[in-house]
Amino acid sequence: MLQSLLVIDDSEMDQYIVQRALKKWGFGGPLFQERDGLGGINFLKSHRENPTAWGDGFPPTVILLDINMPRMNGFEFLEEFQELLNTHEGLHSSVIMMFSSSELPADKERALKYPFVHGYISKPLTKEDIQSIAESLTSYKPQAVQTSG
Repeated sequence: MLQSLLVIDDSEMDQYIVQRALKKWGFGGPLFQERDGLGGINFLKSHRENPTAWGDGFPPTVILLDINMPRMNGFEFLEEFQELLNTHEGLHSSVIMMFSSSELPADKERALKYPFVHGYISKPLTKEDIQSIAESLTSYKPQAVQTSG
């Protein structure tokens, strides 16, 4: 079951839409939000320095990740996340779902090459997309993700 969620997106509107939809479908766990990939990486790294700060909400069960963001885009985040898996064992149970304005097949293909990326949805998010995300996340059962080092 989904215990916590990290949304990494520079669009406040998209963050708000996801938050409302998850509440509507019964998600009541911790919801963390960051505005870009660098903020997301720093959030994940901060657990090592202060493991009790987030309680049972860490690590996030699912990370919703945009591609086009300032400072660090989604693909740069995926590279950094892959490196973090080598030093932060708790992150192995986290999975990433991409949601982006990019409809380029190459972007989708590139994102889905990572074993911890479990889906790709194009923006703008429709009501059906939100419902699908919410339903899949509220019934999500984490499994360890194998990575190549």
